[in-house]
Order: sequence, then structure tokens, then C-alpha cells
Amino acid sequence: MKYFDCDCLMGMPKVPLPDVEPELHDLLAEMRRLDIDRALVRHRICVDSNHEIGNAVLMEEVAEHDNLVPVWYVTADGLAGEWDPAAMVSRMLELGVRAAWTTLGDRQTVYTLEPRYAGKLLTALEDHRIPLLLLYSQIPPSTLKSVLESFPSLPVVLLEVPRLGRNPVLYPLMEQHQNLILGMSALYSVHRGLEDLCNRFGHERLLFGCSYPGCEGGASIAALTYAELRGDIKDAIAHGNLERVLSEVRV
Repeated sequence: MKYFDCDCLMGMPKVPLPDVEPELHDLLAEMRRLDIDRALVRHRICVDSNHEIGNAVLMEEVAEHDNLVPVWYVTADGLAGEWDPAAMVSRMLELGVRAAWTTLGDRQTVYTLEPRYAGKLLTALEDHRIPLLLLYSQIPPSTLKSVLESFPSLPVVLLEVPRLGRNPVLYPLMEQHQNLILGMSALYSVHRGLEDLCNRFGHERLLFGCSYPGCEGGASIAALTYAELRGDIKDAIAHGNLERVLSEVRV
């Protein structure tokens, strides 16, 4: 099966991971080991240091690797002076970047995606149908709902969706908002969970992901391989859905 991973994070964390150095060489080796064809890649420098430096480092590291698809870190306020999210998005597209991500702060950072604060950024992304990747654990359900409602043409991809069974928050949002997309990694280890999501909401909004480097990628492959789904549905989740989302970006 062909795999296009939606969830890879390069760069050494401040607290080293045991037995893993998630730099470029290790990611490429992991993709070869698991026979993963392509991957969306984010860089940790964007959150540990400076997002503009992190985006530049990312572009440099993936430049010679066509199978690594860069994802730029974006913010609603930039770094200093007059901030123009539309110009930033135009720059992304000029460089061939077709996906974005952001984080919603820690105790030292005050940042929100509520439309009344981040509207210019979200509008710029929606205008071009650029998928925005977010971590499930970081975005409050109320904020997620506000973004989905206010920007219905913005593809929002939730990464690291946890094992919460028939999720009482996620399921209504999936039912109500067609722009909500789930990155399905080994963290979603719900018995027959993939099958239930497909039966309830269709398979078109589910993406294969490994959550590198925090998870064992083989577990994600096993979950999809042994799911009781038709072969064409597995192919769509493994690579086709993500390819379609990226092809729909308006350049």
C-alpha cells in the first residue's frame, strides 16, 4: 500500500527522547523502514525558537527530498511591525508550500485562534484552501467549533487524536462540519474505531499519520492494514485523501 504520512515533526526537543534523534536522517530512515512514500513535515524549531527561522530551516532540509512536503508554522500576529497574513500566505505558495500548522501556546504564551483575534490569518488560509494542522490537545472545543463555523472552506486537520472511544466532542463536530479532517495515528487505538468513523462520517476526511517521533509508526500501519474496510477505502486513507486535500489548494 502507498502511504502519505500527515504527521511528522523534525527537530530535537529540549528534553531528548530516549533512543530517538528526530533529525532529517532519522526521519528518512524511518520512512524507508516502514515503506512510507511521502510525508508532511513540520519543524520543532518553529515552536522552540522562532517560527520564521524554523520555516527557513525546514525548507533547507527538505529541499533535496521530494518525498518530504514542508508545512509552515503560521501565527496571527507575526513577529513585529505591520503583519500581513495574506502576504505571508502568498510567499508560502510561491515557495510551493501547501499546508500550515500552529500551536496554541503553553503557560508562557497567550495565543488563540478565536476568529475575532485570528480572523485575518484564517481568512488568508481559507481564501487559498490551505489546510491548517492543529494538535487535538491544544485547541479547546469551543475555539475549534468557532473556527469551523466561521471558516467553512478552511480544511482543519486535527493531529494526535487520542483514544476516547466514541468521542462525545469530536463526533458532533465531525457531523456538523465537513471541513474537519482527522489525522489518524496509533494514538487513536479505539477497537474498530476507524470502521466506526467511516460508517458514520465517510472515509474521505481521515488521513494516515504516524505521529513521528512520539509513536511507533508500525502501529499506525497495522491499525489501517487490519481494519475491516474495503481496499479502496484503505488506499484513500493511506494517501488519496491527503493528496486530494493538497490538490485543492488554490495557488
